[in-house]
Amino acid sequence: MDQLYAERFDSSQSSEHRPFISVAIPTFRRPEMVRRAIESVLQQEHADWEMVISDDEGPEGASWIILSEHARNDPRIRVIENHRGRGQVENTNNAMLACRGDWIKVLHDDDWLTPGSLATFAELARTYPTAAFMTSTSHLVQDSGIKYRRGHQIYLYSGQQCLTDLYLAGKTRLLGIVPSTLLINGKVIRSGCLMRNYKSISWGVDQLFFLDLACQGDMVAIDDGLVFYDTTNHASITALGSFPQIDQETIELKHLAWSLLEDKRGLPDPETMVRALRVARLRTRILQQPLSATIRDALQILRPSVLKAANLAIRAWSRAPGAIATLPGIAHCTDFL
Repeated sequence: MDQLYAERFDSSQSSEHRPFISVAIPTFRRPEMVRRAIESVLQQEHADWEMVISDDEGPEGASWIILSEHARNDPRIRVIENHRGRGQVENTNNAMLACRGDWIKVLHDDDWLTPGSLATFAELARTYPTAAFMTSTSHLVQDSGIKYRRGHQIYLYSGQQCLTDLYLAGKTRLLGIVPSTLLINGKVIRSGCLMRNYKSISWGVDQLFFLDLACQGDMVAIDDGLVFYDTTNHASITALGSFPQIDQETIELKHLAWSLLEDKRGLPDPETMVRALRVARLRTRILQQPLSATIRDALQILRPSVLKAANLAIRAWSRAPGAIATLPGIAHCTDFL
């Protein structure tokens, strides 16, 4: 069956126009969740899209029948098997590399688009055609309910401004940048900027990808929820990381970001940044780690260098580049819940 979809893809290269947006969905053993993601795309008012779904399990998995049915019903949908290598990194790459669109909208199988999301992304992509990538904020889907995050400001970051903000965990952290909030210029992906493994990083592969994207050019940031981001209690790479592992990977990522910054004046070193982040993460960790670890992390705030780093991060949240535009009012609803 995979061969059938591949043949349809090959024949469409010459007979069909290039879609403006390709939605790349990597999936693995989440048949009901991926159905929800697909439906959220099908119900978009913006129609100039294709959908590429890369299944990391293949035809023998439970999702394949569902995916195949959608592909039969809509010629804009293609289902492919991941032959690049198992796991999130290569499955995502497999989906993105199969995309033909001018822009590539990454969407994880457990997340879904808000109504009007693609229309907003498409409008901004036409307005800022040379941007390397864009990101929005997201509505957080939690076990206790949905935390809606709405705003209408649009910000433009140079690559170096974005790297600095990622290093300081500034506005990008406040927005909650995740793969599903990304719209990536297709030229960036086709030039070879893909997700990758680095040292021992597994939990932080998303952050690594953001750094690599920032090295490609400008970022447009949208302070409005265009995606529902599912943080409920289900298996994911993000949920599997232990605190010591997360801290170690954070150090490695901060050192990498540090090496990419052209102007380091006034910035705390990577170790200090990680100490400051441990303090910032206390609220979510306090009941999930030993008391000794909580006391150790809390005492970091007594270091003048850590206090300075925390203040820099706070200023980065509030001192993003001036808003370059304002989104018109957008209706939000919960049709896909």
